[in-house]
Amino acid sequence: MPTTRRNILDRLRDKRSQGLPIIGGGAGTGISAKCEEAGGIDLIVI
Repeated sequence: MPTTRRNILDRLRDKRSQGLPIIGGGAGTGISAKCEEAGGIDLIVI
């Protein structure tokens, strides 16, 4: 099942309410994005 906008926002709001940082990074659609995702990044700007 695809991730919905609602699921993404709920996950980010949950992290914020716990006082955890939301980590974002920029990448293309290739290996950089795959590595960031594997590393646990919260938000990828393409």
